Amino acid sequence: MLNDYSGFVPKEPGVTSRTSLAAKAPEERRRRILAAAVEVLKEKGFAGARIADIAAMAGTSPALVVYHFKTLDGALAEALGSVEDDFYTDLDQALPPQATAVERLRVIGELGCDTGPAVGNWALWMEVWVRALRDGQARALRRALDARWRQTLRDCIDAGVAEGAFRCADPQATAVRLAALMDGLAVQVALRDPDVPENRMTDLWLESAAAELDVPLRQLIKTKRRPTTKRP
Repeated sequence: MLNDYSGFVPKEPGVTSRTSLAAKAPEERRRRILAAAVEVLKEKGFAGARIADIAAMAGTSPALVVYHFKTLDGALAEALGSVEDDFYTDLDQALPPQATAVERLRVIGELGCDTGPAVGNWALWMEVWVRALRDGQARALRRALDARWRQTLRDCIDAGVAEGAFRCADPQATAVRLAALMDGLAVQVALRDPDVPENRMTDLWLESAAAELDVPLRQLIKTKRRPTTKRP
């Protein structure tokens, strides 16, 4: 594991004018470090990330990063968790008041295919998968992210069945299949497969969801989708 400063856990370093985070409250410093960790992950991946890189991006010292997160792995895991929380906040905000299950499924498909659930960037999600093959902490993180995503789909499916909008013999199996389908499409899009262009991913997923849940496709893809702003 990549623990540049493992075993070194200082008291919070004295705040001086040498860092751009000096005058910030602890929670603001922590937020800025998490945002910097996300940017370092996007630029260098897990294998190339270093505590010094995160500190430089945040405009602070490596010691302050260690104080807040103890290890490099801790900082990266919390950074990904923060992106996951942002995704679900975006999902809640994108849903109209009193949204039906069909409306919720449409927004889930649009937002999930647009930004990628949990980590907000499909390339980062692929990094988690690869690291999880050999690293226990990454494996636990992957399991938690997937569980939350599948539960989101399951809740939508259960609501649709209760409303009489969906027909589904096994909601849990359907949730797993739809989650796996989005993962698979995302890999092809991230690899720039010409048979799976980025602008088709959402419709491909919604078409499959309609077939799985016995919903007329026009109910899921009936109007031009709302504009989306992709995270960089």
